[in-house]
Amino acid sequence: MIGAGTLHVVATELAIGNIALAGATIMFRLLLSLKEETPSKLAEILDNASLVAAIAGLTAIPLAIFTGVAAAPGDGLDDPLLFNKMILSWIAIGLWGAWLHGRLTMGPKLWQNRSLAWTQGLMGMAACGCVLTIATLGGKFSRGESLMGPLSKPLEYSIAMGTGSAALTLIAAVAALASVLWMMPKPEKIE
Repeated sequence: MIGAGTLHVVATELAIGNIALAGATIMFRLLLSLKEETPSKLAEILDNASLVAAIAGLTAIPLAIFTGVAAAPGDGLDDPLLFNKMILSWIAIGLWGAWLHGRLTMGPKLWQNRSLAWTQGLMGMAACGCVLTIATLGGKFSRGESLMGPLSKPLEYSIAMGTGSAALTLIAAVAALASVLWMMPKPEKIE
């Protein structure tokens, strides 16, 4: 039988690889949207690649969370580092969900509107950064090394979020989702 640790490695690699690809393609697509008046073939390829990679990565994140909790020593949440990692994972799901909502609602032409392109690009890169921070926390916990190298020194001293902090994080996540759903401009889907 395959252990939870092995499944966690597979799920993590799927999530991190796809999310890193999505983050890179979003960054390059944002740069092209600032440079080009009409989208090139490369811009269309980057947009499609970012969409597919984000969906694949977002699908793998919950599997990585559940296998990670099952593979962790103890009950899975008794270590502050692991608890904070799980909270960041749910924030990452929210950020990627908001990015996907914007991209699917407005279509690929959103990149031609400078303010929407900035919003979409920065949200996607923030979501990617959140997932890479989660990978750093996991590396610090399991192997004592991290993706960020010496920049991860502050992450060694993780403090568990209390009930108040967790409630504030939940309120911030709900506010971010509400702003995307109701306050963001809702142009007709541009074809």
